[in-house]
Amino acid sequence: MGNKSLIALFVGALLPTVAMAESVDLNVIGTIIPTSCIPAFAGGSTVDLRKISAATLSATTQTVLPARDISLYINCDAPAPVEVSVRDNRAPTKLPGIHDGAGQNDPALFFGLGEINGMRIGGFALRQGVPEVDGAPQTLLTRTLANPTWQLPTSSLVRNAPALYSWGPNVATGPASARHHGFPMSLLPIIGPSNALPINDEIPLDGSVTFDMFYL
Repeated sequence: MGNKSLIALFVGALLPTVAMAESVDLNVIGTIIPTSCIPAFAGGSTVDLRKISAATLSATTQTVLPARDISLYINCDAPAPVEVSVRDNRAPTKLPGIHDGAGQNDPALFFGLGEINGMRIGGFALRQGVPEVDGAPQTLLTRTLANPTWQLPTSSLVRNAPALYSWGPNVATGPASARHHGFPMSLLPIIGPSNALPINDEIPLDGSVTFDMFYL
């Protein structure tokens, strides 16, 4: 027993002195708030474009279909400011070169609409309406976490995350605190050239985005 102890001490004596490495702290912060807000779409969260005749589609260029009005409502149990972002769940299916027919073609302004046999069907855009809080119209504001100063949007279409959106009197005042928030939009569906699609068969559309709401 004594020999084992001596060996252990001897080995320890041969180990070099370990120098202290550089270190960095991780801090965790946040705030628990008493307010609860619930987002929902008026009329439900599914936009059914119904059956679209292939004969109405252009064979060589994209076709912009009639817009559908949608509205995001956020109801809070006490006045609170909020912001939202939009994540594209079908981003890999977005048609390259897609545009809204009015000169806007930044890929960040469009969302995927699914694919068939590896072919991308098209996409859609969300055109901004005038937001309101407690029935009063507001100015739409935007920012990113990397650039947190509120600004006016530079496009009439909603951008993909990491863009964040809120609403208030102006950029200087920032987001308004309210119990009832409304963000109306128009969904603009876009189908690619029909000669690139297997139009002899039915083609299901499959667009999906997630609206994330954050408390401010």
